[in-house]
Amino acid sequence: MNRYDPVITPVKRAHILRTRALAQIESSADTALVLIRAPAGFGKTTLLKQYSQARRTQGDRVIWVRMDAQSSDITQFLRILCDAIDGLDETQRQRRARQDLRPTTVQTLIRALQRIHGRGLVVIDNFEQAFTAPFNQTLTQIAQNLPPNMQLCIATRVLPATTLSGLQLREQAIVLDETDLRFTPQESAEFFREFVSLSAEDIRAIHVNTGGWPAALQCIRLCLQRDPAHRHLVWSGNGVTRDLINFLATEVFDHLPLDLRATLVDLCLPEKLNAGLVEHLTGMDDGLAVLQRIEQAGLFLAQTDMEGNWYRFHNLFRQFLLARVHQNNSPAELRQRHLCIAHWFAQHHYQEDAIQHALKADDQPLALTLLESVIDHMLAQERLTLIEQYVDALPTDMLLRHENVIAAATIAYGFLRAFDKANRLLGVWSEHLASSPDPRALAVRDFAALFVLAAQDRIEELGEHAAQASEKLTEQDGLRYAVTFNARAVFLCAKARFEEARALLLRARPLHDRDHFLFGQAYQDAIYGMSLFAEARLEDAACHLATALRRTEEQACGHVSAGSITAMYLADAYYEQNRIAEAQSLLSDYGSMAERQVIVDALATLYICRARIAFNRGDIAAADAILERALVTAYQHGFTRLLAYAQAERIRQATLSDDLELAEQRLRSYDLGALAADAEMMFHAGETEAHTVTWARLMLRRGQPTQARIELQGALRVARQQRRRRRELKLLVMLALAQHAEGHFNLARRSLIEALEIGQHSGITRSFIDERAPLIQLLQDVRSHFAGLPDLAGHESLLVYVDHLLTEAGAPMTALPASSTASAAIRLIEPLTEKEQRLLAHVANGLSNKGIATRLSVSTNTVKWHLRNIFEKLQTHNRMQAVAVARQHRLID
Repeated sequence: MNRYDPVITPVKRAHILRTRALAQIESSADTALVLIRAPAGFGKTTLLKQYSQARRTQGDRVIWVRMDAQSSDITQFLRILCDAIDGLDETQRQRRARQDLRPTTVQTLIRALQRIHGRGLVVIDNFEQAFTAPFNQTLTQIAQNLPPNMQLCIATRVLPATTLSGLQLREQAIVLDETDLRFTPQESAEFFREFVSLSAEDIRAIHVNTGGWPAALQCIRLCLQRDPAHRHLVWSGNGVTRDLINFLATEVFDHLPLDLRATLVDLCLPEKLNAGLVEHLTGMDDGLAVLQRIEQAGLFLAQTDMEGNWYRFHNLFRQFLLARVHQNNSPAELRQRHLCIAHWFAQHHYQEDAIQHALKADDQPLALTLLESVIDHMLAQERLTLIEQYVDALPTDMLLRHENVIAAATIAYGFLRAFDKANRLLGVWSEHLASSPDPRALAVRDFAALFVLAAQDRIEELGEHAAQASEKLTEQDGLRYAVTFNARAVFLCAKARFEEARALLLRARPLHDRDHFLFGQAYQDAIYGMSLFAEARLEDAACHLATALRRTEEQACGHVSAGSITAMYLADAYYEQNRIAEAQSLLSDYGSMAERQVIVDALATLYICRARIAFNRGDIAAADAILERALVTAYQHGFTRLLAYAQAERIRQATLSDDLELAEQRLRSYDLGALAADAEMMFHAGETEAHTVTWARLMLRRGQPTQARIELQGALRVARQQRRRRRELKLLVMLALAQHAEGHFNLARRSLIEALEIGQHSGITRSFIDERAPLIQLLQDVRSHFAGLPDLAGHESLLVYVDHLLTEAGAPMTALPASSTASAAIRLIEPLTEKEQRLLAHVANGLSNKGIATRLSVSTNTVKWHLRNIFEKLQTHNRMQAVAVARQHRLID
């Protein structure tokens, strides 16, 4: 990808002013994103250059980047955007890339844009060269956070409809397509006005037969410039086809001077050209003059960098030239040409361009040597798809001689879920090491294998391999040693050994920091948050995960799968707290990458959270579709745990919908034995549903509460032994429902109170109210018997919590007995000041401390100080409780 702030020359007759299309863009100057989507040859680049020229004449700053074959990694895309904003030329950009291994982030980009004074325009040309699914969320993030003085314009041949609709629904984008870019009859007339021999009827015929396709019109124009006698070629009545374009290109090419034809053939193999490369390939002394001659001849060559150093042929014309090269050169000659190009790029530190041409030259040793020099950098920036592309083109026996390359290849295959490739490579690697076992080499292999085992959800083996690898490594091995701690911690969390897991994660953190391994760092944070979640420390988990996600976004590319795993668990925390809008935002922004790369537990969390949100809003079809996608993914990759969790969720939805026949039908294909209450390992996505709860809920709805109670009591004993407090809370909720159905009302209240005591300090909400009417009625029952329950004496905060749950469920609350209200009134030990009431009202409206500080024109520390005073006066522990008590006393609405 080359970036430029183009030197825009006055519009020539060959590039007439696109008045209509320009007016459409200019009328949307306040729109964050302009998307120009059309096939090749529709003048997207020309239009954007003209728009850029117009903006420049108004004094606006223009930044331009062009995507190429090496740009499919968002990290690289963001880095070059930032370099362009900082005004770096190509040489400076390459130097910075070698010196700074940290991935560039969306936040880095936004901060760079915020440094621009006045209005600015960012143009991204040729976007289809690199677009992949993760770009969906990156585009959305950029559009959402673009400073109000900036506009982003993107030219692309293709862009998925889901991306377009998502951006347009947010009213963040306008789209121009090929209909908007076709020449109008008036533009065609202007384009051919210099040909006095053409009548108005002739030009109309050209326009009709080409459909106003700019590339065809330009080819016709070049033919007519050479010889007006070729008029008959352009109105055969068959319209424009690819064959016609090839024919017209041939007409243009075959009548050029011989030396110019030879030069074009020499220069078409590289995707980008500069004066030095031209001189290297042609032996000419003035490469820049050669490029300018081709450009001035109208032969589809355009500048692609700010300084006018880099050029590229239009794709249609380049493809035509490449066909000529392949016709006129033997495979050996072509390989030699590519090798010549590869050496030039390597000598000038364009390693990735050099790798591409070395592979085309079939010089695998050179390609591997070049790859080895950049592979660690690529892995650190999670450029996994590009790693896979390069490694696929290299023989395995050569990879075995380059330890860091084969390790990176194994990791890339694992997290791209190319498990056949990963396991085959690991097998060959193990055979290679068996002949001369080197403990350190074995440790490196085990380190790489951890990523594959984690991605395949083979957690038992993951724990064993992590222990073995850690014995062969030391702190001097940095990130490799740290990853063994991460892997072991996942296994320990599954075994409910949370303290041990967190101790390992705390050891891992400084090693990840030291080596700037943001991927491992973010996974460490996600696992740590998961362990807090399992202990029902929901507020602690949400705070930890939110902080970790902010740090990942600041230090690593916004699309990275590490950030995605953190976002999935944070979304689940927000869902549990009934912060649905925030959960949905995270799922939308990070879900696309999570579906592609995160480990199975986070993937299951994504599907379940999405499905529950859809189900709760009554969109049963959407919820079914989400879970069906989960089933397809599970079958595709052999993810048995994801399969079981998706099946359990489908049973849950049928049960809660009172479609018991469907629930029982789905239960028959559900492996209850694999998800027993005393399973040796449990994971976040399944511990409060798939294990025990799904079956127990169905038994309750079928009128078999005793069977449910017996199973729940056994499961509860195990959960308490394992200190799985989150699971314990859910089991208590279900046990209370079973006891109530059996007529044991006091026992039911006692069980529910135990669940409330676990959940009250963390704001756990959906684990209660998702059980719908039966649980709501039980909460109302507890509330109405509040005064008569001696265990609640002095625990008015539980009443506040019950009121919160009923409010969140939208359920009516009965009046409390006088003794209870009197007791509650005692809680207000000191009146709130007017400023404290105003601040608490902002809390009730969901504002963060920073948001409140902005509204009240104070610092965030002042907000925190006031909140501490409010909590003390109301004798509460958190924001939720304070709001509930204040509402009881009518201090806020």
